[in-house]
Amino acid sequence: MLKRITKTKILILILIAFLTIPTSSYAFWVVNFGTARTLNKGKFGFAAGMGGQMVFLGNPRLLSAFFTIPHAGFRYGIAERLDAGLRLAPIPLPFATVGPGFGVNLDIKYCFIKPESKFDFGVVLGLGGAHVLIDEKTRYAYSPNAALIGTYNVNKTTHLTTMARYVNLAIPTAPQGASANYVNIAGVSFGLKKDIRPNISILPEVGVYSYDGRIVGTGKSGPGFQYGLMIATSF
Repeated sequence: MLKRITKTKILILILIAFLTIPTSSYAFWVVNFGTARTLNKGKFGFAAGMGGQMVFLGNPRLLSAFFTIPHAGFRYGIAERLDAGLRLAPIPLPFATVGPGFGVNLDIKYCFIKPESKFDFGVVLGLGGAHVLIDEKTRYAYSPNAALIGTYNVNKTTHLTTMARYVNLAIPTAPQGASANYVNIAGVSFGLKKDIRPNISILPEVGVYSYDGRIVGTGKSGPGFQYGLMIATSF
């Protein structure tokens, strides 16, 4: 007799599937897919989903668009109003000389407001690492980033979130060093967290941002737009 597969196990399978989807899209997620509230101490959560982005770069403006970008993340409750996260995602380098790359970002989130409040406010500090191919040679990058998050709790199952995020990605191992190989992104996002089961939520989110990057002396800048949908659980 087949054992009953729980919803949590199904979500784990979905997460693994998204992580193994081949893609030629590369983008750093400006959107957050979460609220200002942190996980309770000792609680574990994860999410997986799909999204896309459009960036209008150069002069004249040229569209760089990717519509199938997989994404996944994990979080763990460290203490009251403090948790840590791990995000897995491609990275943002729409340059002809740059090949596939993949990044990992670690962060900590602190919520300034006590639980059960109508409005939550939090801060996220992160540091990422990645590798990319520049002219078919592997280069390593690092990415400090920070975000401010505000969440309005409409009721126990519906939460509206806005966030401001800044990301810097530098490639010190590329020719001419980090001063000639970098990406700066600043933007805002707007998201919804809807609990459809006691421990399962859906999180759609959209974001707009300003992109400024340079690879080996070639610069690109302009506005961008991101969107995505995640399924999350915790236990």
